[in-house]
Amino acid sequence: MKKIFFFLLLVAVVSAILFVFFHKKENKIILFGNVEIRSSDLSFRVKGRLSKLYKEEGDEVMEGELLAELDNEPYKASFFEKRAQVVKQRAEKYKREKIYKFNKPLCEDFTVSKEECSNLENDFKFAKGEYDESVAKFENAVIDLDDTKLYAPYRGIILSRIREKGTMVDSSSVIYSISMIEPVFIRAYIEEPDLGKVKLGQKALIYTDSRPKNPYLGHIGFISPVAEFTPKTVETTTLRGDLVYRVRIIIDNTDLYLRQGMPVTIEVLEDENS
Repeated sequence: MKKIFFFLLLVAVVSAILFVFFHKKENKIILFGNVEIRSSDLSFRVKGRLSKLYKEEGDEVMEGELLAELDNEPYKASFFEKRAQVVKQRAEKYKREKIYKFNKPLCEDFTVSKEECSNLENDFKFAKGEYDESVAKFENAVIDLDDTKLYAPYRGIILSRIREKGTMVDSSSVIYSISMIEPVFIRAYIEEPDLGKVKLGQKALIYTDSRPKNPYLGHIGFISPVAEFTPKTVETTTLRGDLVYRVRIIIDNTDLYLRQGMPVTIEVLEDENS
């Protein structure tokens, strides 16, 4: 009897384990998606001749690092010209101001005619306006001179070096294309029956074909409120015509092995708070 009892107990335990295992396996949410890395096309704000390029395709750059320079001689000349104009207009403004202030008491007691006083005041206002305009032009010259240097807007990887030294470029000419190192996103799609099983912040494991035994850890950062038809590039277990919801998973431990468009498999982990 004892043997039968222990045998039945063992069968019950094994059945319970298998039930839990297969139940979890059936409820496990597996998604398929692709790596998304944001990128930028970098241009100068001013036009000119490209004189120096410091980076090649594939180079890693830090935020604020100098990437390229234009020939700045025309902008240096403009800088010095505008600065001299400021000095000249400042002197003229002080001169007109001094004359006006000297004659103002004479205007008040009518020693100087009303017309002459009006002319003196207008001369001073005109000189002040000329000075303010010269300051504004000088400030623009400073900005233009500084903008002959192109800096990295963030830490990233050079994707493309599009122009070469000696090329005449304008403000719409792309010099480099650069991609961010982080954050890195995964774009995936979830079917409507599984929508209630996921929520923002929920953890997920991301597997790549090149490193299947070293998954990345991520979390759900966005769930689209709008349904859409399954894109042709997305694999699902149902028909491609089914409605799905776009999901964005943010990689928490990104590295340089993740590349734009790389296919991945996502295992959404059970919510610990559910």
